[in-house]
Amino acid sequence: MSTVEMGDRVPLRLEAHRQGVVGVHTATSACEQAELLMADEVFRVAAVDLDRTLRSEGCLSPEAIRAIDQGRRAGLVVVLVTSRTGQDLQVEFPEIADHVDALVLENGAVAVIGGKADVLSPPVDDALDDALTRRGVPFRRGEALVAVDAEHAGTVLELITRLGLDCQLVRDERALLVLPAGVTKGFGLCEVLKKMHRPGRNITAVGDAENDLTMFGVTEIGAAVANAIPSVPAHADLVLVHETGADVADLLVGRYLGGARLWCPPRRWVDIGSYDDGTPTQVPGSRARVVVTGPAGSGKSYLVGLLAERWIESGYCVLVIDALGDHLALQELDRVQVVEVGRDLLDPAELPHWLGRPDISIVVEMSRLAEPRKFDYVLRLRAAAQAHREEHGFPDWLVYDGRQLFGGDTDAPGIRPGGWSLSSFDPATLPAGQVDDTEVLLELTEADSLAQLASWIGPRASIRLGCGEVRPFTVAARQTTYARCQHI
Repeated sequence: MSTVEMGDRVPLRLEAHRQGVVGVHTATSACEQAELLMADEVFRVAAVDLDRTLRSEGCLSPEAIRAIDQGRRAGLVVVLVTSRTGQDLQVEFPEIADHVDALVLENGAVAVIGGKADVLSPPVDDALDDALTRRGVPFRRGEALVAVDAEHAGTVLELITRLGLDCQLVRDERALLVLPAGVTKGFGLCEVLKKMHRPGRNITAVGDAENDLTMFGVTEIGAAVANAIPSVPAHADLVLVHETGADVADLLVGRYLGGARLWCPPRRWVDIGSYDDGTPTQVPGSRARVVVTGPAGSGKSYLVGLLAERWIESGYCVLVIDALGDHLALQELDRVQVVEVGRDLLDPAELPHWLGRPDISIVVEMSRLAEPRKFDYVLRLRAAAQAHREEHGFPDWLVYDGRQLFGGDTDAPGIRPGGWSLSSFDPATLPAGQVDDTEVLLELTEADSLAQLASWIGPRASIRLGCGEVRPFTVAARQTTYARCQHI
């Protein structure tokens, strides 16, 4: 399949993980899982390293800075994540703070939001300063870290051991950073995201060195610049091609972050069962359109609940609209709340109150709502959820279990882009256009008894990814208890 030119709006395609794209290529991986490409979903946050990422030959890349400014005007939040101290940054790049929304300094130890600095960890003990001075080792002290030239690594390690300090050593080009234990760029980025109420699964990180890998671990996509140290590209989802700021600029305002070409990296796919040859059956962890169908009693709600479980366990924010009370058991998981219509949630406009944190998933339980009112209520609930997602970037998934939640083709407006899952015994009754572009079609093939489901023998189903082949598989056991219609 040919690559797509920069800026094109494209429908879903399943492409090999090794395929290159214009200006960017995907990192090779032992996993041959296909990557899922889709349109119309925009990443909300970019976390960007400074040295050798935005900086080249001592200067900030003009192309990258222009792209950052353009992205921010379009709503992208940009966080600069660097090992430099605030003083170093002010001396060498005093203008950089004007181009970003927040800074993570000292390799994750200090956060700066709105010009206010917050030290995120107790600093390295001053006893190390005294010991370095006595040994004649020059050093720089930050708010939390101590930096020395890498040639003094042996002396620093000896002193830390002798003093019994709880520290870690991180190499950063020619410098050696002494940091409080547990402080990483990933840690600092997570703390900033919490303070900014931003979800971690709607973020791209860009870096060049091993200390940037912790950012890759906590974000949806990790991109390595072309001049990254050799060990980094193997752990990246994307690898930029050219050693200029132009490639970083293309990433920030191009297809991946801009919405024309996005995909769920293979490492973010989740297991939902096993094929007949024993290999895992996987679906995307984010930004896919999923339809679950099958005859009555075949286990559709069981499978929908399993999908929600796996996404929640992977750190995604999931909103389940539960028509019949089939998904109350999801509250057995950590960070899941059940909201009952008529008791907790009186009006759909109140939904943002419950969606206050991106690490909390919500089950909206509607079994006590009179059937004639459900359709209108869900339309308003859906509008509130989608508006919240467009503004704040979460929930990552909207899960609708029940064809009655949609009405006829002419009654229900289309679901706007983003991760969503529909369940129905008859896909033909779902809103027009919602099934045609489905990335994942899951069809239950047998009517399984509740006794079978309760005994952890999963139902049989088939899966089709995009335009690929249909493959049968056995659905995995659920972690939470499955019981149909718990309020009926």
